[in-house]
Amino acid sequence: MGDVDRSRSHKVKSVYIIGLNDGVYPNVNRSEGFFGDEEREYLKEQGMELAKGTLENLYDDNFNIYKAFTTAENKIHLSYCSADAEGKTLRPSIYISKIKKMFPKLQEKSDVINSIYEITNKKATYEALIEKIAQAKGEKIELTWKEVYNYYINQLEWKEKLEQDIKGIEYTNLPQNINRETIQRLYGNTIKTSISKLEKYKSCPFSYFLQYGLKLRPKEELKIQSFDTGSFMHEVIDMFFTQIREKNEGLTIYLDDEKKIQKEVKNIVETKLDYEKYRFMATVKCKILVKRLVKVVSKALKYIIESLVYSSFEIQGSEIEFGKGKEHKPIILDLENGNKVEIQGKIDRMDIAKTEDGNYIRIIDYKSSAKDIDLNKVYAGLQIQLITYLDSICEEQDVIPAGAMYFSLLEPMVKANRKLNKEEIDEKLRDNYRMKGLILADINVIKMQDNTIEEGKKSNIIPAKIGTNGQIDFRSTRSGITSEQFEILQKYIAKLIKQIGQEILQGKIDLKPTNYKGQKPCEYCEYHSICGFDVRNNQNKYQYIEKLSKDDIIKKITDSF
Repeated sequence: MGDVDRSRSHKVKSVYIIGLNDGVYPNVNRSEGFFGDEEREYLKEQGMELAKGTLENLYDDNFNIYKAFTTAENKIHLSYCSADAEGKTLRPSIYISKIKKMFPKLQEKSDVINSIYEITNKKATYEALIEKIAQAKGEKIELTWKEVYNYYINQLEWKEKLEQDIKGIEYTNLPQNINRETIQRLYGNTIKTSISKLEKYKSCPFSYFLQYGLKLRPKEELKIQSFDTGSFMHEVIDMFFTQIREKNEGLTIYLDDEKKIQKEVKNIVETKLDYEKYRFMATVKCKILVKRLVKVVSKALKYIIESLVYSSFEIQGSEIEFGKGKEHKPIILDLENGNKVEIQGKIDRMDIAKTEDGNYIRIIDYKSSAKDIDLNKVYAGLQIQLITYLDSICEEQDVIPAGAMYFSLLEPMVKANRKLNKEEIDEKLRDNYRMKGLILADINVIKMQDNTIEEGKKSNIIPAKIGTNGQIDFRSTRSGITSEQFEILQKYIAKLIKQIGQEILQGKIDLKPTNYKGQKPCEYCEYHSICGFDVRNNQNKYQYIEKLSKDDIIKKITDSF
């Protein structure tokens, strides 16, 4: 065994040349060194003897490879790698292509797709044996490999290792259902939970069990954690409207007065930072963060105020909690065998519009990121929060659902390939601050939610558009659903929550993470090291969500009743 640069073998029956990859044979990675080839040639002409340059080394490489190829008297075996240690594809050497042209009938073999198992040395044969046993999956293996097994099991140095490896082959990371006694001790007869936790269960039942059943937590680190900016912004907005109600001020005085809004927001933020839980806000980094938060919240409030001033809806409540206080009881659903699901939660904002035909209600959830309601996720149980809250309010009060929407607090970045004037920038900003979600597809209710909407144009406030004929443009208003469809969704969510609760109390902790549009929850899961989910394991599979149209989803839900 040797390197082609140093080996000088003669009268060899068989030669094996390995690693015939592009960049290795011939080597193209050699640098010229301190002197370039032209400089070396000049110095050589001046009578100075130097080491060989890149061109001479290339000639030597070609000669050495030629010698290696022509040394064998009977057989020559050539091989190259298809990938490196990291799995990156490697190309064969140009010599492989030349050999194939010289010998068109030459047959190339590979053990990448179909592994070739041979009995060679002890270590390689042992690894081949383990792979053969794993592939057999409990069935009988060939007589030859059975004899190989008997050889290793009777060797003291291999016996223990072989037994352990066979146990490893039989191991599965799929969890077994939890018995009834353990589930009773964990949850009792009533699961006290939240919508986000139920969504977590649908995302991955095993992850839910680890987090909320066993209550496993990552190891705590001794460091000052930054405060939750999303919750902080929600609290500031809530206090802003609370102060307006206490002062008995109208929202119109803040319309188009960003400085007044920013002043109020700044005062609220400074007041909140005096509280004990924000004591660690003295660092320069946090001060800059707070300054930015004041700017972001003030900008968002400008468009929230516009959405209220230019609509017939008024804020009925904010930061409304279910299960805390006397105002709203927890959402309780009865299951089989006297079991129950008790849901607690919070609504960021609830608006109401009173008409002669009835009172309309809409749920608004503030998000520090761009978010929309995806009915495919709703059907899969991954996005059921707003509809659950809406259904609960409709049961408590005699109201009609008008919408369930998200309002993004994220400051948008306006991009354009030309210079924009102030009006055009404002228009793009309004487009980004437009609420997203589901709305009642009723022309009168849409106009109630946006008094400024014009025919042939989209609303700046809600996800709706009125056509030139004065009716709803359903091609552009994909968020619009009828009152019957709202009712179907509400019934389905209630049924889905009962189903989730029943599965939890039955001890089902399947290892089935949900994969939707290529979004894999395992990438950021804190419990991945425990479950060891790996798609390369035939037993580990994602639960894929089929992407359907709105009409198909409504039909599937209707057929499920």
